[in-house]
Amino acid sequence: MVHLKGFGFYKSKKYLQRVLSSIMLSMVIVLLASSFANTYLLEKSVKRIQEESNLKVLTQMQYNFSYMNEIITHLSNFVMKDNLLIPLMFDENLPKMDLIRGYQRMSSIMESSSFLHSMVVYNHSQGEIYGTTSNFLLDGGVTKKKIQNWLLDPSQKHETSRLIPVSLERDDGQIDTFAFVVTDSLKPFSAGESAIIFYIKSDWVFDSLKKMNDTGSPSQGDILMADPKGHLYSSLLNPTYANEQTQAAIHNYITAHKRETSEPSGFVIGDVEGKKSMITYLANPIPNWTILYLQSYDKLMQDVTQTRVKSLVVSGIMLLIAIGISVWLSYKLYHPIEDMLHRIRFQHPRERPSRATEGDELHAMSENYLKLSDTLQEISSEHIVNKYYIRKFITDGQLFSHQDMIALIKKHELNIAYPSELLVCVLRLDHFEAYSRQTEVSLKKMHSFAITNIAQEMMSKRYPCEAVEVWGDHVVLIVSLPDDAANAQGADIPAIISDIQNTMQDFYGLSLSCGISDRISQVTHLSSAYSEALQISLYKLIYGYKSIITSEMIQENSANKRVSIPEVIERKLSESLKKGLMTEAGIELEKAFSLFATFHYHDIHRAVTNLTWVIKYTVVEIMENRVTKMSFNVDYIHHIPQEKETLEEMYLSLLALCAQICEGQKPSNVERNDMILETVKELIGQKYADINLSQQSIASTVKLSSAYLGKLFKDSYQLTLTEYINEIRLKQAQLLLENGDHTVLDIMEKCGYANPSYFFRLFKAKFGSTPKEYRMKKSIS
Repeated sequence: MVHLKGFGFYKSKKYLQRVLSSIMLSMVIVLLASSFANTYLLEKSVKRIQEESNLKVLTQMQYNFSYMNEIITHLSNFVMKDNLLIPLMFDENLPKMDLIRGYQRMSSIMESSSFLHSMVVYNHSQGEIYGTTSNFLLDGGVTKKKIQNWLLDPSQKHETSRLIPVSLERDDGQIDTFAFVVTDSLKPFSAGESAIIFYIKSDWVFDSLKKMNDTGSPSQGDILMADPKGHLYSSLLNPTYANEQTQAAIHNYITAHKRETSEPSGFVIGDVEGKKSMITYLANPIPNWTILYLQSYDKLMQDVTQTRVKSLVVSGIMLLIAIGISVWLSYKLYHPIEDMLHRIRFQHPRERPSRATEGDELHAMSENYLKLSDTLQEISSEHIVNKYYIRKFITDGQLFSHQDMIALIKKHELNIAYPSELLVCVLRLDHFEAYSRQTEVSLKKMHSFAITNIAQEMMSKRYPCEAVEVWGDHVVLIVSLPDDAANAQGADIPAIISDIQNTMQDFYGLSLSCGISDRISQVTHLSSAYSEALQISLYKLIYGYKSIITSEMIQENSANKRVSIPEVIERKLSESLKKGLMTEAGIELEKAFSLFATFHYHDIHRAVTNLTWVIKYTVVEIMENRVTKMSFNVDYIHHIPQEKETLEEMYLSLLALCAQICEGQKPSNVERNDMILETVKELIGQKYADINLSQQSIASTVKLSSAYLGKLFKDSYQLTLTEYINEIRLKQAQLLLENGDHTVLDIMEKCGYANPSYFFRLFKAKFGSTPKEYRMKKSIS
């Protein structure tokens, strides 16, 4: 029964069906695609690794052939020069002892090489063949006849010094040895010349390499050799490969792949006897032959197949989990829609049921939305009218009579209680200039709507209240105070305003300041109450951001007639700045702002502006008496009162400015010394040729005592003024010696020296040689 209810619920929710089916289908597609992609990439990776491994095997075999060929070549060179074997090859009448010695030599050669199967000597003069194996000697000449027929077959050209696959003892034509023919010439063997034939064991090549490759691997294959016609040979041929059709198919695969790639090696996937196989080939390990490695593709991909099965099982399990998650997630996503649909339908529970059930849930919501929209249009029109009259009451209340205002309040059902006492609260946005520049118009409208509605809702929980936005930077609350004595004063209104401020700060990041008017008893006084609250809200200049200000808090400011601070404070502040005394300047600045906090609002800005001009004139006077300018913009100072919204911000900005001014006073002595030293160095650079240039003459020029100037120079550069003069003169002498043709005496005079011996002594102390020697060395180099 529960199952039927759940199915009925699901069936009735068409949008839920689409959400659920979409999520489930997406998860199924992603899981299956991921599973197949993983197994495909795994198969491709295994195939690539196996291809590389097979190529290494065949390359190793090619190396073995080359290495064996080189060994046999060295052995053949030795054997061809062996005096005991020469009679076997060339004597027409072979003495018996020479025959015995030749056989003994062949036996010793066979014992020395483990890879040799047998050895044969062909004597052209006798037309005789001598061999080493027991079959050759004891089988009645069968083996001898086979070797002779193969060797002397005119249809076959046997390359010398090359490995040639042959069947020595087998009748099925398969390879059991590799022949290596050696003659006196490098031409292919002919019946008209003698030769030595080495037979190498095929197992030495095939089996050892096959065991090396197949150790620990389930994908064992067969290593074969193919002649130019495609016939397959092996030391132990699988009957499958003896089939001529199979051989032709393998040959065609390899030929076609070679034609496509133009490479001597490669990999082919093909059908061999009805089974998918991997064929790895390498051409010409032996001239015109191809070496093959055939493996069953199914065995190679056995692990991949098992992994694919496991992946599908895991995907199936994950699919079941995904279906469960899809159902849960669909209901989770659908819940807000269902809740919204329920709320919209709740507004019109019995209207047009047939249309509400047409289509899916979104269609039903749109139908209900249209109906609600019509209703909201009517409400909105009435709301606009209400807000219009509230604005008129607080801005142009003098245009209405008492009776007219009461009539309008009743007609439009404004939430203003009468004859209760009223008060007006003005909620003003802090940092309004920055907010206005940085916030988009749509967001401003949303914030204004939020402040108006949240403030009215929170205040209406305790007092009858109407709220309206005015001029975009503030919201006005008209609060009706109840008649009971306990709440007649509205003592908890500041606490409610504080909650409104905190709510806007937490949810929208907006800071609000508030001015609260005195109570009024007549609705016709709403305009004056609004003006009072608006004026009171301006005193956030003193109380700071998020302040809640009442008329009692600004009574002292309103009564204060002072419009400026005493001149003595301005004078002491200016003197402290000129002297660089930050502590004294800070004290005077604090005194000034303590007085500003008692002024009337309209006098505060003027007084602060006057103070900034005092500071600016002081800075200008300081800069006129300084060698270098200060590092800040003087014109910015008098903009501070306009850019800052509170006295605290103005105070901190001017305090930082005073600190910068005082800090700028400190390095004046250092700058003066630097200027003096740079002037001295410039004088020396200009007058080094003057014989009378000295510390005393320079001190007289810059209006300082000789002792003070000498100490200042020595402390700054760690050498005396006289030493520096000599440094400049000697560098100039060095340049003249290198680049000019002046005499040494001319150079001495041009550099400001009158005494030759003194000049020579200084020059040699600095450069290690006399001026003449220095010029000679430079001209040689």
